[in-house]
Amino acid sequence: MIEGLKQEDIFSIQKSVSKDFIKSDYTSIIPNNDFNNLEEFHKYLVIKLRDLLDNDYNLLINILYKIDISEKKLSKLFSSRNKESIPEELANLIIERQIEKVNFRRLYREGKL
Repeated sequence: MIEGLKQEDIFSIQKSVSKDFIKSDYTSIIPNNDFNNLEEFHKYLVIKLRDLLDNDYNLLINILYKIDISEKKLSKLFSSRNKESIPEELANLIIERQIEKVNFRRLYREGKL
């Protein structure tokens, strides 16, 4: 999926996603598991996103808003004809956004911003 990410970056992405997927009872839909690579995490995320699409659409929309996924990208995705691909594409967008955040934090720490 993404080359050049360190294991600590992958754990950071998982942790961020876990925090963003908090329900009203303060439990996370996505536990902070230690997946060894983004492909495993992506597959797990797709399953959870499919469940949210089917059973709690409003919670999903709130989560996507918290993660700060581009409304333009979401609009394009949700208006697509292939509804079966939505969970997969949402997982891609979520992981891409988290990678952007990880890279931004790294640049900030290194004083390159």
